[in-house]
Amino acid sequence: MLADSEVPQLLKRSHIRSGYRPLNQSWRYYIVSAFIIHNEFINIWTHLVSLIYLCYAYVHSELQTDRPRLPLLLLYFGIFSLFACSALAHLMHSRSPLDHIFWYLIDFAGIAVFSVSVGLQRYTCAQQLSTVVEVIFLPGLLLIALLLQFLSSSYLFVCRPYWPPRIHIRAASCLLLTCWLYWPLLQRYSGDFSLSLHTRAFIWLLISGFFISGQIPERFAPGLFDFFGYGHQLFHVCIIMVTWNLCEAAHLDCSYSDTITSNNRHLSSIVCLILTLAVIVSSIKNLMKSAKCICY
Repeated sequence: MLADSEVPQLLKRSHIRSGYRPLNQSWRYYIVSAFIIHNEFINIWTHLVSLIYLCYAYVHSELQTDRPRLPLLLLYFGIFSLFACSALAHLMHSRSPLDHIFWYLIDFAGIAVFSVSVGLQRYTCAQQLSTVVEVIFLPGLLLIALLLQFLSSSYLFVCRPYWPPRIHIRAASCLLLTCWLYWPLLQRYSGDFSLSLHTRAFIWLLISGFFISGQIPERFAPGLFDFFGYGHQLFHVCIIMVTWNLCEAAHLDCSYSDTITSNNRHLSSIVCLILTLAVIVSSIKNLMKSAKCICY
């Protein structure tokens, strides 16, 4: 394993002094490194294990029912994308600066799909929405998730990776997106049990932001948490709690709305998801063209 002085600036984590994998190795080396202790080991396995549990405990159970519910499948697809893209990014990004850019764009893509999927699940399961919400929620969701969150984060990551405000802009866009995702739930805050689960998910998301943006606890003891316990790893644990609460809440939401959810909402949600994937694929392709022209 390498020290931080032996890897490019782009691949360094703040306050993490060691545990970096060698650059320019074969793809097989990085795949096998999933079973070797290094500073990304915990990041890989927290989301990989969570992905396996999601498929077993939620996706398999839902597909075994007589009528699998589309809103739940949309949510599970988003969480699957989040965990899979994250695990792959942490596993493969260390090969070179350009690989780092590509795999973290994949990570950002997983976050975007997850965000849109949460919004689609809440929209399709909402029992009563005002005309205003019905009309503007989905366009607003795509605008915030894709333009303000995914595209801005990805563009700044590729073109201005060392610009300090980049992290603050990403955090602000995530907060705005989170608030938008809760709009379909606002009128239900009166006694609905599933809302306590949605609230817990929101609280865990705030806690995760504390660890990842504050780089806590490694900023107080550089080098001490290189392998276990640094902020990004704690962020992963918090995100696991977010997704678990979302899955449990969505199960209740869909139980309440089984008899009223319209086919129009289902169709609109599928169209939005396809559009999201198309925008993401096109954006990554174009951003990678730009990245190849930049010297990192």
